[in-house]
Amino acid sequence: MTRNYGHTAEYQHIAIALKSRWHGFEALTAEMNDFIPRPLSDFESEKKEQLANLIKHNPTQPIEDLEKFVNSQIISIASESMQFHGRFYDRFMTEYVTVILLSHALCEAIINAILAIGLGQANSKELFPLIERADIKEKWCIAPKCFDSSYELPTHSALFETLNRLTKLRNAFVHHKIELHIEGTKIFDGSKFDKKPLPDEIRWLKRFFSLPYDLADYVRTRLARGIVSTIILDRSPIELATVHKQK
Repeated sequence: MTRNYGHTAEYQHIAIALKSRWHGFEALTAEMNDFIPRPLSDFESEKKEQLANLIKHNPTQPIEDLEKFVNSQIISIASESMQFHGRFYDRFMTEYVTVILLSHALCEAIINAILAIGLGQANSKELFPLIERADIKEKWCIAPKCFDSSYELPTHSALFETLNRLTKLRNAFVHHKIELHIEGTKIFDGSKFDKKPLPDEIRWLKRFFSLPYDLADYVRTRLARGIVSTIILDRSPIELATVHKQK
């Protein structure tokens, strides 16, 4: 039998922060999809400006050599990949890092709330300090078994796959370590990010947006007696990641 209870819900602030990124992320991805690079002819003024500056500071250098150098620079700058990078990279990485950190924080806040309520209901509050220190994947996969033996989050599920990748990326940022080479020899491996092509990264970010809400829904439908019926999050405007749909 579920006892009456009440709890704080400051995790909602994290949810609000995450949801506030959705429309901007959608607008950014639409802009990237519609991107059309400027033609090389648009860079003539920049070419002339660079050449004039080089001539001014290198008066003894043959002008043909300076023109050749400037032409190579402009061709590089005007390439589609460089134009795309210059226009979108910083903006995309801002969303990338922010969403990863917020999604992970919300996933952890939700499971901590679920465990606190479940253990409190089961008169096992003394277990919470021990379980709370566990890895976030362990908390989502098996910790609720402490008060509901039927619970399980399969490690082969799409939900776990997303949580696993999110956790690796979050740790790579929060506990970041550089890769160091000295005289050609690698000294430190550094943090691993497993970077993927942009379309794949966009799909993963959408999964990260959706994950906290999908995990909360999963737990709520798996735990007996409505133990965590109050952990209800409004995901709007974030879209459900179809790969997380429960079967």
